[in-house]
Amino acid sequence: MKTISDPALFKTIKSFTTVYLPKVRSRSPHTIQAYKDSINGFILFLKCKNGIELCKVKTEHFNRDNIMAYLEWLKSDRGNSDTTINQRLMSIRSFLNYLAGENAVGFETYSQVKQIKKIPTPDRFISDILSVDDVKFLLELPDISKKTNLRDRFYMALLYDTGCRNQEILDLKIGDIQINRVAAHVNIIKGKGAKSRVTPLSNEIISMFEQYVVLYHPDRNPQNFLFYTERNKIVTQMSPDNTARFLNVYEEKAKIKRPDFPHLHPHLFRHTRAMHLYQAGMPLPLIGQWLGHSNQETTLIYAYADIEMKRKAIDKMANSENAVFTDDIFKYQDDDAVIRKLYGLD
Repeated sequence: MKTISDPALFKTIKSFTTVYLPKVRSRSPHTIQAYKDSINGFILFLKCKNGIELCKVKTEHFNRDNIMAYLEWLKSDRGNSDTTINQRLMSIRSFLNYLAGENAVGFETYSQVKQIKKIPTPDRFISDILSVDDVKFLLELPDISKKTNLRDRFYMALLYDTGCRNQEILDLKIGDIQINRVAAHVNIIKGKGAKSRVTPLSNEIISMFEQYVVLYHPDRNPQNFLFYTERNKIVTQMSPDNTARFLNVYEEKAKIKRPDFPHLHPHLFRHTRAMHLYQAGMPLPLIGQWLGHSNQETTLIYAYADIEMKRKAIDKMANSENAVFTDDIFKYQDDDAVIRKLYGLD
């Protein structure tokens, strides 16, 4: 039987991951998982380097010396990149801030951890971006006489046209796409951090949408997920794994004709759309709003494109023919998984 040495800590972790992050801070499931990964990583470090079992972890272990050693361990033993290490540090800082707010640690402890500096990293630069011709080429690959291929093309086109994150597309429901006589737009309801935004849709996307719903949503129920899978007559929301599988198919097809075609993943479409908008002259703040960036500095990565490339691209984009689209103490058996699940760390 395992006795938890500091049940208050684990209750605080659970409230942090299940209440504070999703409900108070409106963080997305993906972001919450990143926080869990950081805390789990720190707990693993305590076990590997100090021999401290999960049930023996205490609040006092979350101190500056241990956290600095954790960051060094991530680099030397785990081989994590500087970017990943910085992300882990920021997550642990946020958790310590929460602990301080709950009077679980003193301000001095939090202040010491806050002083830990991030590893300097070079300015980010987007290395892989699809050209307008690449996107056109890609959207011509699916044989839309087949039902699933028509879905695949619409998915890729919508991903590009909106510049949405993959999960934002997968969370869309039929009713989120609004079409009227003047224009069409999509309501991104479950964006990162649960921030909503409205994104216009191109005429070509509207046409693809109409083709798609005839086959996949003949009843046009506004509450149904736009993209779904069906197995044994059970309909479920499409998963990221499913989209990754068919994107791999089209990547392999693309490489047959274009061996240097970049790896196809959902975020590539987002970066590509943002870069195309930037090259066409859209101001960075507007691009940030389009993408749903909470921090406008994030959008600056699109400003590092080569000046000559930008100049040529803007000239091309000016021609419509060159555009793609116009608790209590608990006891357990020897099962750390139970503790992790109960306290929101799984």
